[in-house]
Amino acid sequence: MKPKYLMILFAVLASILVLGGCASKDPRQELLDLMEQYLTALVNNDPSTIPFADEVKFVENTENIPVGEGLWKTASGGPIEFQIYAADPVAKQVAALVMMQENDNENCLAGIRLKVEEGKITEAEHLLVHNDGLGETALANLQTPRPALVADVDPAKRMSRDELIRIGLTYYDALTGEDGTLSPFADDCERRENGATTAGEREPLQMPVSADTEEADPEMAAMFEAMAKFPRSCSAQISTGTFAYITDIKERRVLIGDEQKGLAVGFSMFWHDGSLKEMEIKGVEGVSSVPYTFGAFNLPALHIYKITDGQIHEIEAIGIMMPYGTTSGW
Repeated sequence: MKPKYLMILFAVLASILVLGGCASKDPRQELLDLMEQYLTALVNNDPSTIPFADEVKFVENTENIPVGEGLWKTASGGPIEFQIYAADPVAKQVAALVMMQENDNENCLAGIRLKVEEGKITEAEHLLVHNDGLGETALANLQTPRPALVADVDPAKRMSRDELIRIGLTYYDALTGEDGTLSPFADDCERRENGATTAGEREPLQMPVSADTEEADPEMAAMFEAMAKFPRSCSAQISTGTFAYITDIKERRVLIGDEQKGLAVGFSMFWHDGSLKEMEIKGVEGVSSVPYTFGAFNLPALHIYKITDGQIHEIEAIGIMMPYGTTSGW
């Protein structure tokens, strides 16, 4: 073979090898690897090992702060076994909900989101629930993730990321519409919030204040006592009107759809103006209304939805109470 043709052949083979090498890379795994690297750097309190863009935007608990502040200073260990991850190569974003330790191993439930452009992190978001916001029962539920939240979906049954995101957004419509049928909840749907089971049949419901506690505010105790009679399914519970105190849910950002895991990840801001003092309850025998005693506040929240066969089966949520009018920082 003439040298000219040998050179062409070698060039073609080299191109195939290069393209094959590129094709063999898993962009979803690259995002997950970056999140693992990020969590390690947090524990080491060393952001210099992370590829941040020059114009990175960093928000922690709604505050715009410089990279290196916040959890970058206080993280001291973790994550422990409670770890949930979702990656979206189309959006070039990855999210984690993990239990970390900070300040001499105090628990910190951390929702973290990263956005990547050209190999650099352009956005980093932390939503942190600190140890004092988690009760003993909640912490017991956060030792390991529910199996469905970390399991792969059968490839033949996977949904598109657009459909995952669309279904995730319907959850907010159901809450503000006081109508559980506005979101496709499965019969076995279970919701946890900051570790406490607040809807579902598989685990006992866990209220933040016991109606039997002598020190409890009488109106609050009456509220939780009445709520114990409500239907437990995700759909029926919403349809009672028990969430009527939510004035609005703004900045609904369902940003990540992980087709492999069947997960959608959303960030939002719940607004409660405190004007509603009594909630009218529908369809609960012996309960026509319950008082609302929490006053005005905002609640930045993260929700992870496990969606298979077009239905929401699991919801893992975290949120923190903040002054009314607080915005997300985005």
